[in-house]
Amino acid sequence: MRFILLWMLCVCSVAMKAQSAQQKIDSLLQVAETATDSIRLRILNKVSFYYVFNNPDAAQALLKKGISESKNKKVPFSEAELTNTYGIYYDVSGKPDSAKYYFENALAISQQNDFKTITVMIINNLGMFNWNKGNYQEALDYFFQALAMNKNNTSDKGDGVYLNNIGLIYQEMGQPDRALEYHKKSLTNREKYGDKSAIAVSLNNIGLGYMEKKDYQQAEDYFTRAVQMAEEANEKGKYFDVLNSLGGLYIITNKPNEAIPKLTAAFEGRNKLNIDRRANFSTIASLIEALNDQDRLAESSRFIALGNDLVEEFPDARNDASEFYQHASETYFRTNQPEIGAEFLERSIAIKEEIFSSENATEIATLETKFKMAEKEISLATTRANLAEIELKVKKRNNIIYGSLGLALILGLLGFLFYNQQKLKNRQLKKEAALKTALTKIETQNKLQEQRLRISRDLHDNIGSQLTFIISSIDNLKFGLQEAKVQTKEKLSYISEFTSQTIYELRDTIWAMNKEEITFEDLQGRISNFINKAKIASEKTQFTFTVSEAVKKETHFSSVEGMNVYRIIQEAVNNALKYADANSINVSITKSEPILKNRLNLLLAIVDDGKGFDLATVEKGNGLNSIQKRAKELHGKATIISSVGEGTSVTVLM
Repeated sequence: MRFILLWMLCVCSVAMKAQSAQQKIDSLLQVAETATDSIRLRILNKVSFYYVFNNPDAAQALLKKGISESKNKKVPFSEAELTNTYGIYYDVSGKPDSAKYYFENALAISQQNDFKTITVMIINNLGMFNWNKGNYQEALDYFFQALAMNKNNTSDKGDGVYLNNIGLIYQEMGQPDRALEYHKKSLTNREKYGDKSAIAVSLNNIGLGYMEKKDYQQAEDYFTRAVQMAEEANEKGKYFDVLNSLGGLYIITNKPNEAIPKLTAAFEGRNKLNIDRRANFSTIASLIEALNDQDRLAESSRFIALGNDLVEEFPDARNDASEFYQHASETYFRTNQPEIGAEFLERSIAIKEEIFSSENATEIATLETKFKMAEKEISLATTRANLAEIELKVKKRNNIIYGSLGLALILGLLGFLFYNQQKLKNRQLKKEAALKTALTKIETQNKLQEQRLRISRDLHDNIGSQLTFIISSIDNLKFGLQEAKVQTKEKLSYISEFTSQTIYELRDTIWAMNKEEITFEDLQGRISNFINKAKIASEKTQFTFTVSEAVKKETHFSSVEGMNVYRIIQEAVNNALKYADANSINVSITKSEPILKNRLNLLLAIVDDGKGFDLATVEKGNGLNSIQKRAKELHGKATIISSVGEGTSVTVLM
């Protein structure tokens, strides 16, 4: 699938609609009879250009007359313009040698007289001439030249045409990403100037690029916009081109019934209005493909005959005929004409191999590099001009600058001294503030430590002594109540034991409060002392306490964290001693994998082989709830596993 660019996009267009075109032409010719030489010759060129596509014989007669008159009257601008249009006439007529001759003559006249606007158009036309012959390297060379020259003339209005043509070359070379890059640049330029006719062309070309990339929804969206824009501009030729593109899309997406009406309308419309009939190569190729898909081989054969007529009419359009040869070969094979089918297939392959040769690809990449270098040279030239202008202004202002320089230096020196002084002052203030903050922090810590020590002394001296007094009083009561009931004596013994335990716990609390932080070694020693006491209290139970080598000895705890770890072990061991009737109790501390921040990354486990209990039915007392609460305060989680006769396991991940 390929898009044929109309000559009318690449030279000065004639703003005439189909219904009133002849009336406007007649009016122009009447104006020409009384106009000056230059105006009359420009009118002849516009009318001739219109006739190239509508009345070739009249176009040739007017062009011969105009070229002869421009030479006699010595109007080189019109001579170059008319000679260029005569080249278009021969190219559209299928006479490439004559077209090339007139294009080159027009270019020589234009360059000799430094007619930049005409030179750019002729270079673009030479690119189109080579493109139609399938000479992509030469075509791209001319298009890049035209784009660079147009930028050099500081006008970007014509960039859309040259960017569009470069995109079309990449499109035919099978490089859709490069094609889309240039077509989108062209669309931006054309939208800037509101040229609906040209916008329709760019939208159609972008749709073709997306179709090549198999993004069919994007392609259909762009084609739909292109149809609307072509209708608004009343551009029949471009309207037929978009119908052709839509037809190709529907073939690819397996919708031949939608494709054939679009393609037929484009084919018949071009023939009826005699608009760019050469573009029918693509339309005929698509029609043959769609009809072959539906086994309508007789209709395919009819379009093959029409395609052969086009080949005879435009013998130089080899690259245009590539797809036609390919799909026609399928029809011949399917109608039992293998020799003709093989011949057509060979023609198609030969054209494509020539187009996609690696040598061409390398040379085209070189052309693009040349264009980018030319852009840089233009930018450098502009920069040099700006620098020269700035230099001139600087020379005029030297006296003012030199006069101000001394004052600026003095002010700068004063400012620097003031800045340094202020900087030193700020630095001193920061140091003083930091020192005050540190002193305040130390003072606060000292006060907190004093409060801890005072509270510890109060607990030890007051509450500790009171608890000791209670124990002593209970012992005296027991001695004085020797004749009391057994239950009373047991109750007093229980109170005495409970009070003694409270004293131990109070000492543990005082131990934790006296420290800002607790080292692991301190905690380990405290736990060992507790377990040793437990061994004495329950001789039949075997105790073990192990600490993994992976646990770092330099690990530190806050006083609250250390106390919580200690209390969890204490609670779990006491529960095992009281209720489990265990033969062994194992306490272990190991290293765990880091899970979250603010964790100690330790695993604490207290395991016994006692009676166990049923978690589903047992009523949790203060002991189990206390373990879970303390684990939560350690940013961890306590897991209690037990079953009747299987012992109990308390693990805390913290």
